[in-house]
Amino acid sequence: MAWIGRHQAMIGSVGAEVRPWQQYRIRNGRKYRVEGSPWFVFGYRKGFEGFLGSDVDYEVAEVGYRHSFRVGYRGRLEYRMDAGAFLNARSVYFPDYKHFPGNRTFLMVFNGPGSFRLLDYYRYSTMEKFFTATADYYFRKFLLSRIPKLRLFGVRENVFGAYLTTPYAGNYFEAGYGIDGILRVFRIEGAAGFQNGKRLPAGVRIGIAASLTRVFGD
Repeated sequence: MAWIGRHQAMIGSVGAEVRPWQQYRIRNGRKYRVEGSPWFVFGYRKGFEGFLGSDVDYEVAEVGYRHSFRVGYRGRLEYRMDAGAFLNARSVYFPDYKHFPGNRTFLMVFNGPGSFRLLDYYRYSTMEKFFTATADYYFRKFLLSRIPKLRLFGVRENVFGAYLTTPYAGNYFEAGYGIDGILRVFRIEGAAGFQNGKRLPAGVRIGIAASLTRVFGD
């Protein structure tokens, strides 16, 4: 049962990032991480009932996979997958559900793989099992980026897809096309969503260029 009432929560969490195939390069005495190696992330969160008045009692475990690498000449694919489940949910309040990075506004901050462009913020939040998979592919030359002057000014194009499944959500999928690096600062995207094969309203999003979000953080 979900509710947002007055309550107290004592929560503990641990996480780990594992890069079993990471390679490094040494240049001028400094060690640099080589891009293109996949990595795994693990997380565990628990609510402790009765500890300092806490009235939550749950456990949730997650595992994720990340990879980003070049394809062909200056093409790039970035993708990630995340899966998890509540191991027990004896007392869970809505803030402790698993929430997904949705967006319902015309303006958005681009967060790369892992984010959704059209997903309602809390509609599919869950206290059960979940799985997401997202991917972004950046072209060197596609449509507008075939024009040399636009490419010179940093304009890039990409296609993306994002998938979510939970017992309540069923199968949610969205896909779209984006133009990145407009005036080297902005990006614009068009996306369409599908719920169990049924088409949902499409949308247009404007945000900060991907290159800037990588510099200043997600």
